[in-house]
Amino acid sequence: MTVEETKDKIVKAATELYMLDGCKRVTMDQIAAHLHISKRTLYVLFATKEKLLSACLKEVHKEIHDNIHKLSLQVDEPMLLTLFLMRNSVSIKHKYGMMLYDIDRYYPEISGTFHQIHADCFRTGLLDTLRIAQSKNIIRPSVNLEELSEMMIHLIQNNHSLNVENKSDYMRKVNEAAFIFIRGLMTTEAIQKYDENEGRFRELTNLNV
Repeated sequence: MTVEETKDKIVKAATELYMLDGCKRVTMDQIAAHLHISKRTLYVLFATKEKLLSACLKEVHKEIHDNIHKLSLQVDEPMLLTLFLMRNSVSIKHKYGMMLYDIDRYYPEISGTFHQIHADCFRTGLLDTLRIAQSKNIIRPSVNLEELSEMMIHLIQNNHSLNVENKSDYMRKVNEAAFIFIRGLMTTEAIQKYDENEGRFRELTNLNV
């Protein structure tokens, strides 16, 4: 196994442990023991816990970026894509809630960089989609897309779902709010078509479960 392969294995394992128990409680010793490697090997590749955390956050960012890219290729209806992008961003926050909560609290210098990268990634995908929707007369011309995007980013960045026990129910409520929110941006003509397709949109985004 190459050095890069070993580092990748460590990052993936550490990310999973941080995701389950938070990064404050998980020690470097525990990560080494979990991977059956020496502490020396771990510290040679990641001199500090902060460096390992930064690498883990890059892994999370890659997941976010890859998901947005995949969705943009697979979904060609702007409002359906907007729903997917919102759902994906909130789902990521929920999935890594314990880890992100600890990083926000105990490692703010790392946290700030991650949230900025996350916001930039989400903003780019969202703005591109909303602009297409507005150009097709789906979203009202009076809607300021830049301000709208910043508001949506603010809501997602400040969403802390750490203590939510039932993820399915939580995501159902989030998505229900997303459907109502998206509808409020639309032109009169687009609302009619949207209402006709709402059942299909819900089925595609698995919102009926």
